Formats: sequence, C-alpha cells, structure tokens
Amino acid sequence: MNRIPIPVELNKGRIKFGKLLIRPVRQNITCPLTRYQVEDGAYCYGKFDSRNQALMYCRQLHRIKIHERIKEDAAQI
Repeated sequence: MNRIPIPVELNKGRIKFGKLLIRPVRQNITCPLTRYQVEDGAYCYGKFDSRNQALMYCRQLHRIKIHERIKEDAAQI
C-alpha cells in the first residue's frame, strides 16, 4: 500500500518529502520574502510563498502519482 511520506527537516531550511525536495529560494531586492521551490532533481515544480503551500503541493503531487499507478495496474490483464 502506498502512503504519503513524512516530511523530514534537513539543514538550511530544506525539507525532504519522499523523492521531492523543498528548498528556500534566496531573497533578492525584487523579492525580499523567502519563497520555496519544489523539485525532484530532474524537474522544478514551481515557487511557493510559504513552506506550508509547498508541502501541500507535494502532498497533492504524491496523491496524483498514487492514483496514476492504481489506474495503470487496473488496466493490465
């Protein structure tokens, strides 16, 4: 049975969520707030205004992947 992974706090504000990594994006003059980026090593899924938004997106992505696997398995005979 597939389960949603538990977020693991890493150093420098990074969070590991299964195969996904949430990391803070450097602040700059045009964006003085800390934003967070979700990536899996090969692809970046966007920037978010808070850690909570990034975590919610990771959970959503993981649920979608679980349902895609279930549909693929159901189609096999």
